[in-house]
Amino acid sequence: MKRTNRIVNIMIAAMTVFIVVSVFFAIQGFSIIRKTTTASSQDFLLQSTEYVGKVIQLSMKNRHQALNYLAIDGNLKNSNDPATYLKNSASSLNTFFESLNNETDALFYIEPDGTPLYAFHWNAQEKQVTTADIQTIRPFISHDLSLKQLLDKPTAQNGDSYFIDKKAYVNFYQEIRTAAGTIDGYLILPLNLEAFYKNFLQDFELDYKGYPMIKDRSMTVVMHPVAQQVGLDIINGREKLYPDFDYSDLKRLEKYQLSHDSGKLTYKSYWWDEDTPTEVLKISAFEWIDVGLAHWVVAINADYNERNDDIINFVIVLSFLLVLLLLLIIICSLFIHNFRKKETIEAENRQLIEKQKQQKMQHQLELELYQRNKMETVGLLTTSIVHDMNNFLTPIIGNTQLLLEEHGEDPVLKADLEEILHSAQKGKQLSSNVLRFSKPQKSVQEWIDISAAIGVATHLIGEIIPKKVQLTLSIQENLGTTKLEETDLQNLIYNLITNAYQATKENITKQQEIHVTVSPASKELTEQLKKTSYQMNQLNRFVTLEISDNGPGIPTELQEKIFEPFFTTKSADEGTGLGLFAVTSIVAKYEWHLSLVSEEGQGTSFFITFPVRFSE
Repeated sequence: MKRTNRIVNIMIAAMTVFIVVSVFFAIQGFSIIRKTTTASSQDFLLQSTEYVGKVIQLSMKNRHQALNYLAIDGNLKNSNDPATYLKNSASSLNTFFESLNNETDALFYIEPDGTPLYAFHWNAQEKQVTTADIQTIRPFISHDLSLKQLLDKPTAQNGDSYFIDKKAYVNFYQEIRTAAGTIDGYLILPLNLEAFYKNFLQDFELDYKGYPMIKDRSMTVVMHPVAQQVGLDIINGREKLYPDFDYSDLKRLEKYQLSHDSGKLTYKSYWWDEDTPTEVLKISAFEWIDVGLAHWVVAINADYNERNDDIINFVIVLSFLLVLLLLLIIICSLFIHNFRKKETIEAENRQLIEKQKQQKMQHQLELELYQRNKMETVGLLTTSIVHDMNNFLTPIIGNTQLLLEEHGEDPVLKADLEEILHSAQKGKQLSSNVLRFSKPQKSVQEWIDISAAIGVATHLIGEIIPKKVQLTLSIQENLGTTKLEETDLQNLIYNLITNAYQATKENITKQQEIHVTVSPASKELTEQLKKTSYQMNQLNRFVTLEISDNGPGIPTELQEKIFEPFFTTKSADEGTGLGLFAVTSIVAKYEWHLSLVSEEGQGTSFFITFPVRFSE
């Protein structure tokens, strides 16, 4: 008795220590994973920042190029007469303003000394250019402190950013020279940076909450998703709006950005796009870029906690389960201690029940911890079963074929044997299907006539579907050859026709119909494939295989899921969920094009497009 109690106490103590150590390492692991995730997120943000910076530089260069083209195409010989210039260049001006997508509504001309000569106004609603009062453009000149630098350095594409009524602008310059080569004046285009931001950066997508913003060298916000933030110094300007906020980390951020060309860091700030900004821990990456005479810092901020919520929740759940298990062990130990004195069968039964409960809880915990490995485990198990199933099916197929030869004259027995053979062959085909994706196989590809190969494969498969199904073929011949494994093509067509047949089984009031069509791909699809794929771009001809049915169609919400492995809406006897997965795997192997058109009640059509070449 004492020895039993001692063993039980030792086991309870050991399990308690184990759980405490597990909780400790879980917390330590969480800290390491959190640091790794944060570093990974910052690297991603830095790459995104570099991308945004290049987008801004390239877009700004394109706008200057558009202004340059306007200067080349426009008739500027009568530059002192804006009415004549407008008359001669109305078409060019309309095209120019429309191409800028509402990022500007003004264009003006100044003399070499900076004196404004005339201006044009763009009415976006009426899509019309008119002359404007010189006074309306003076703010764009007076606020542009880099204009003098332009006159000294006329090669710059644009000046520095400036603000008018809390709106950010940047002026683009294009010098105009006379026939003698002297500077006659400058075309100046004031670009609204708020409109530019909406066109190029407003919809910049992250997997979590965050947005890009741009500041100038004085740390004044130039572009931001919140218009109220534009023109504000990130510290002094915001302090006037929100005097009670803590700006200590923002000061650290400002100091760091001013002293580094690029970088990443974590700091406390607020989400300024909220009605009432809330304090949040952010991860940020930034990079300084030069755009003409402007020197801007491009920054992307993201929510630190949002990036780590999954890890936090996982550790919380894990710790809770471990603590719960610890409490259960303590409760069990008290229970065992109180009832250990009763050496009865009832006490032993109660101990056994408690032990079973404990094992069940441990098993449930293991299932939750290894959920992510589910697909791998299923794959390994399926492969093992398929190997064994092949061993069972091989003698069944062989003996059935022998029986068919011996009893071919007995029609009843022959029909039963053919049904057995058909089912066994279908099972073997399914097992081969699974093994095809569970282990690598040697690929032997040959150039084959695509029309003939599809015709042969369709006829073979047509023999094993019920005769009541109307299978219609429309195959155009001599469409060319393509390089593939013929087994892959047969496998693809088999799965699509089988899928179509199973779909039409639900037809009650109409004939089950399956149509197989092979024809040259449309011109639009050909152009699309050549643009999206390097391999496709090397060929000029494509052939499309269409397999359609008149079944009930596929609901829109399931059209993306049907290609996932083991996903099926059929019963366990009708499908395994591997057929369409096999189709997508074969398409991916050869870099073909797969598309699906389906409407509920209207049937389903699958389209496979192959690149082909003419046979010599």
